[in-house]
Amino acid sequence: MKTICLIAVVCLAAVCYGQDSASQKSKWEVNGYLKNMQHISFDHLYKQDVSGNLLHNRINLKWMPADEITVVAQLRNRMFWGEEIKRTPQFATLLRNSNEKLNMQVLWINSPSVIMHSNTERLYIDYRKEKWNARLGRQRINWGVSTTWNPNDVFNSYNFLDFDYEERPGVDAAKLQYQFSDFGTVELAYASSAGKKSDIVATRFSANKWNYDLHAITGVVQQQITIGAGWAGSIKESGFKGELQYYFTHHALKERLNIVLEWDRVFKKGWYTNASVLYNSLGIDTVVNNFYTIDLKLSPQNLMPTKWNLIATASKEITPLLSANTSVLYTPGTNLLILLPSLRYDLATNLTADLIGQSFFAQQENRFRAISTRCFLRIKWNF
Repeated sequence: MKTICLIAVVCLAAVCYGQDSASQKSKWEVNGYLKNMQHISFDHLYKQDVSGNLLHNRINLKWMPADEITVVAQLRNRMFWGEEIKRTPQFATLLRNSNEKLNMQVLWINSPSVIMHSNTERLYIDYRKEKWNARLGRQRINWGVSTTWNPNDVFNSYNFLDFDYEERPGVDAAKLQYQFSDFGTVELAYASSAGKKSDIVATRFSANKWNYDLHAITGVVQQQITIGAGWAGSIKESGFKGELQYYFTHHALKERLNIVLEWDRVFKKGWYTNASVLYNSLGIDTVVNNFYTIDLKLSPQNLMPTKWNLIATASKEITPLLSANTSVLYTPGTNLLILLPSLRYDLATNLTADLIGQSFFAQQENRFRAISTRCFLRIKWNF
């Protein structure tokens, strides 16, 4: 099954490039990118340095056989090599997206020093007719409105530290939408993932009132009944967004409340600022003696392992070719600090270079100290 899906995507790409007439070309869209990223990680606790390399390619295909029908296929190919592979047991098993029910990945190479992995990231058919829209297949159901954390994304949450995954994970699902007004919709979606008792069914009602985009969500997420709401609007010249999601108690699963409030604003001379707070009712709120016991594998219910989370971001276009971005995340109680600086430079048309850092600090052995630092150099070519 997985090999057939991958071959189908490649064949679609070949057909796309093979179109000759202008009328046929208009029915196809092909784009993607090729990235090369090198990184080095410094473990300040154990005095170890680990390097790694990643060659990352994505092919995005869109076929529009009729005005009402769109077929989308997207393939992600990655090759990893270096010390990181050698020092991480079962590295290849970490590449599977747990949201996906069907296994459409292929592990071409799985050696102690090199791993080559492909996955069909999107594969769906979309039908749109007047006020109705139906989509079936591997897709992204994006119900959140905030930038860093999205409690309302009950189908496919993502890890904000995974900056190299702009498209974010998808899910195998069916979704039906009805637009009852210019700004009002009702959506119903069902998804099934690889784990047991992990099905998700939910509905969202959205509308616009008082110049705010508003929505309400209810459903069952992995056997837990949930309700939520979100909004996006502005207060004077600043943007104001928020999301909340509540999970009811179910057997061994405890009730949980996630709330996000976000403010952002664009200033003169190319400055942009963003500030957000996340409250996770079941998160950690005390100092952890061993930093590596903190689980950063996130889920719709657990967007951060800590209870209170504050993040502030500032970005600036220094020149038309050079831009800078810095984010600072702090978790009170746990006393965890993460610094996320980055620089981007446009080398040429469709060619960019990024220098990215991730530094982790925490209270260990009764003192606040550096835990680890990661540095990434990425070259990206869009086609």
